[in-house]
Amino acid sequence: MDDELRASGSSTASNTTSTAGTTTVDSADVVCGCPELGPETIEVEQVLAIEMRQKVVELDMFVPDPKPDIRQVIDVYVKDVCIKSVDIIPNKVIIRGDLEVKVMYVADLPDEPVHAFERKHIRFTRDIDVDGADPDMKATADVQVEYVDYDFHCHHDDRKVHVTIVLKFWTRVLTTTDLDVYALSPIDEVGAFENTTASTSSDDMAAASNFDDETVSATQTAEGDVFASSPENVLVSGPLTSTAGVSQSINGTAGTVTGNSVNVRTGPGTNYPSVAKVNAGTAVTIREQAFGWYSLVLADGTTGWIASWLVSTNGTTGAKG
Repeated sequence: MDDELRASGSSTASNTTSTAGTTTVDSADVVCGCPELGPETIEVEQVLAIEMRQKVVELDMFVPDPKPDIRQVIDVYVKDVCIKSVDIIPNKVIIRGDLEVKVMYVADLPDEPVHAFERKHIRFTRDIDVDGADPDMKATADVQVEYVDYDFHCHHDDRKVHVTIVLKFWTRVLTTTDLDVYALSPIDEVGAFENTTASTSSDDMAAASNFDDETVSATQTAEGDVFASSPENVLVSGPLTSTAGVSQSINGTAGTVTGNSVNVRTGPGTNYPSVAKVNAGTAVTIREQAFGWYSLVLADGTTGWIASWLVSTNGTTGAKG
């Protein structure tokens, strides 16, 4: 019986030739033991659309008691603009949030002291049409203060200031697609393979030291409180988001690229294709800002998007405000 088993086992064995340090096997008769390669399904996020819309927020602000009446408004500031929720309904994105407005003014008193008052949690809502948007998709949003203005007429009401704010909203809708991918085979040849006992050479090892030019780590802080230390004195610590009567749009702002081999992309994100590469010192003209990216124009007329932390404006590195 043992002879029969040995004979049976030898009938299915592969033809093997051994030499010093090397074994060559005819793979046509041998199952290598590796798992059969097949497709693996992964989820990939794709940008369905990016849309931009504006919204005008108007409100009346009244001097609270016991503060004195207003003789002259010094300025109006908008700060703490915050998006609270981003919701998707069929073909539409709804953005909700709030902001804070502060007013500095000269009091209608003999010594004309400076006072300030504020209004918090001013709510805003903006809906943006996005064709193909579905509640199962993912949406992100960004908002900027583009313009602030005010009206004050002391002969009508010396305790009321009418404030007008223009907000610019961006929304980005992402959809998920399932893709089938195949793993690379660990065997380079379908024919014979070699198993050698020789030591691994240094050519088989590599170290990666090149990083994507848009993958960085950054820390950003901002302090912009306006508060009254006493009824007669107001301390302003900046930067503040907006100044009344001044457009906050960055359209036309000059900038300079601060990195080398920086991609100029078709949209605000690394998942958009690159249309050009620029190096440090390249002059650009900024048009828009969204999701921490600048929409800009190069000197040769090429338009695209660059990560804002790779562009400096007025001598400072650009950053998402």
